[in-house]
Amino acid sequence: MPQSFEQHFAQGREEKEEEKSPEQIKEEEGLKLAKEIREIRKRMEKEGKTIEGYQRIIELTKKIKELFEKKERDYEAEVKTIVANLEKALKEGAGKNDVARGLAGVGTPEAMALREKLLKKGARKNYVAWGLAGVGTKEAMALRERLLKEGAIKDDVARGLAGVGTPEAMALRERLLKEGASNKYIAWGLAGVGTPEAMALREKLLKKGTDKNYVAWGLAGVGTTEAMALRERLLKEGADKNYVADGLAGVGTQEAMELRKRLLEKGADKDFVARGLAGVGTPEAMELREKLLEEGADKNYVAQGLAGVNTEEAEEFRKKHFGDDPTLIAQSYSTNWTVYDGVICRYGYEE
Repeated sequence: MPQSFEQHFAQGREEKEEEKSPEQIKEEEGLKLAKEIREIRKRMEKEGKTIEGYQRIIELTKKIKELFEKKERDYEAEVKTIVANLEKALKEGAGKNDVARGLAGVGTPEAMALREKLLKKGARKNYVAWGLAGVGTKEAMALRERLLKEGAIKDDVARGLAGVGTPEAMALRERLLKEGASNKYIAWGLAGVGTPEAMALREKLLKKGTDKNYVAWGLAGVGTTEAMALRERLLKEGADKNYVADGLAGVGTQEAMELRKRLLEKGADKDFVARGLAGVGTPEAMELREKLLEEGADKNYVAQGLAGVNTEEAEEFRKKHFGDDPTLIAQSYSTNWTVYDGVICRYGYEE
């Protein structure tokens, strides 16, 4: 089973030493589950054995087994599938702008060539800029500079920096701010960056009056304790439930799944919860997608909420629900929201 996104997102090269490694995160998750098992056993020793207690122990043991049996993602195979599917969708009539967005996170020579092809065919520069989210290669940074010179909107380039935490990307954010880019777009473009510096910048933006909903959106891909606490605080301070649900993209922890359930119970829109599952390919997430579809969630949002999930189960889901619609197939590799694409469509091209 592939690792969930929050175990893969990277920040800048200079920040990596401060970030927990995937193995450290996995070990912490395992210890947490083991601690709960011990607590249940102690409780049953004092209060008596129960069927519910044993069922919970079995469930937790299964989760620990799954956690440590997770296979490394085959990024090369994933990106080949994505580019091939997008080329096919383009030939079958998918919109050029949808295809441009669907390339988020992919920085292969083939993907860069497809971007150039799309530009020649008339794809809008801003869509190409958005579709560079999650790609921090030299070639991608050079294309951003070229798009700016050719008239791409600064705010859109700022959004398209989502998921890229390199020194070059941080410098470009600062420059865009000085040149008039909006604070809210900078907030969105911080998605996937969970360092103390990034959290401090979010607080600074909030103090400057940046809309709480925009900050909630820009927390996509960040599943740290601090980020979860900020979400709770934003909800208490009046942030919209739908924005918070949408901003859980890329976070598949138990806490995040519980928050999704709570938001649904409190009336969050199913469509936003569906899109906020982007980047999460756990069995629980796949089950929730099926449930949301059965309950009337819009197929477009469900498709967008599959972006960044390229497991065999996800590909079967695409064929089952979207196989007769090439546009939905194309959309299923992009959330249709650049901020999220940059943090859940991650295939090793962030730097």
